[in-house]
Amino acid sequence: FKWNKQIPVDTAQVGRAILAEHDPYRLVGDGVNEFLRLEEFASLYSKLGRGAVCPIILSLVTVFQFLENLPDREAARRAVTGIDCKYALHVPLTWRGFHFSDLSNFRQRLLEHGAERLVFDKVVAWVQSLGFAKRHGKQRSDSSHIVACIERLSRLELAWETLRVASRAIQATAPSWYGQTIPLVFHEAYAERRSDWRLSKKEVGVEMEKAGGDGFWLLDRLDESAPRQVLDLTEVHTLRIVWQQQFERSPDDGQSSVRQPPIKGKDVVQSPHEPEARWAEKRGQPWVGYKLQVTETVEDKEAEARFITDIDVSAANDGDSEMLDEIQERLIGRGLKPDEHFVDRGYVSGPNLAHSEGRGIELVGPALADTSPKPQGYKQGDFDIDFEACQATCPQGRTAEAWRPYRE
Repeated sequence: FKWNKQIPVDTAQVGRAILAEHDPYRLVGDGVNEFLRLEEFASLYSKLGRGAVCPIILSLVTVFQFLENLPDREAARRAVTGIDCKYALHVPLTWRGFHFSDLSNFRQRLLEHGAERLVFDKVVAWVQSLGFAKRHGKQRSDSSHIVACIERLSRLELAWETLRVASRAIQATAPSWYGQTIPLVFHEAYAERRSDWRLSKKEVGVEMEKAGGDGFWLLDRLDESAPRQVLDLTEVHTLRIVWQQQFERSPDDGQSSVRQPPIKGKDVVQSPHEPEARWAEKRGQPWVGYKLQVTETVEDKEAEARFITDIDVSAANDGDSEMLDEIQERLIGRGLKPDEHFVDRGYVSGPNLAHSEGRGIELVGPALADTSPKPQGYKQGDFDIDFEACQATCPQGRTAEAWRPYRE
């Protein structure tokens, strides 16, 4: 690794002449040694092999590209052409940069070592030390969607593509076993990508039944004689899950059939290329991917800037209310517990109100709407309920004769 603790003379001279004193890039350049150190990244790298791009540089560029919403190619180019970036990165004006793919490799390295929060936590702690993010203040949380970089697949295309991906992985891992076990006709059927857009509904049904039978046949062959390294493949594991979700097998004669109606739920795989991606819909807009949960400071309208204090990625079909406990626990762990936590109605629930109060946090958000399908008569919201007196009064003024607490 190579990290210049001091900003090179040429970069410092130009940067301090053109960057305002409170410019974010100048603040980072002047203070980066206070929150990022090479020792914190040493365990992520091998002692052998070619020298790596400095992880502090890659960390900062990753933060900058998030702030400016830039793809990897543009972020790598910006690091070379931007005076403000070079000031923050402590590199000379003649620095030629790195290949954009190093950013993707760096993110993957963080994930593989469970260090995906390392940079974020260090930056937030630094922001807190400067007094920009305060404990016992006001913060708000909301979610946005992340679209997975995959194609939307029909049920038949999902089955075909899952078989194709699994077959390729098996062949690459155990070519001898694959050649001896898998017939040529099976290999040719699933060697190339296929689309069902020209097929009729009847033809789709026929092909779906055939794919289901082929998939169960392949799984049987795998269980009978496949090497352990093949059984441990992620692609084979995905094949098993997709077939459990899309097909069923008779215990009597072993015949397969398509599940009808289609199985629904939070764990339904949408693509073998990214098994973690999920389908969801919000305000009539469907997508396949994830949710981004973001929490930021909101001290007052006059504040010059807001700062992100927590960020997390969850499944697209995870409810916002399910994420609130984890968000607040992480904020407390960083020493950033808010006194008031503002949210939309997706986060408001009885348990979340109670848990927040137990942590000393006032959860502020609109109550859930009355979604009772009852067409006529009184609903729960029409009654006056006095919990202290243990009495419920109907709209006609009559008091209930009994009060029996019930806990879910």
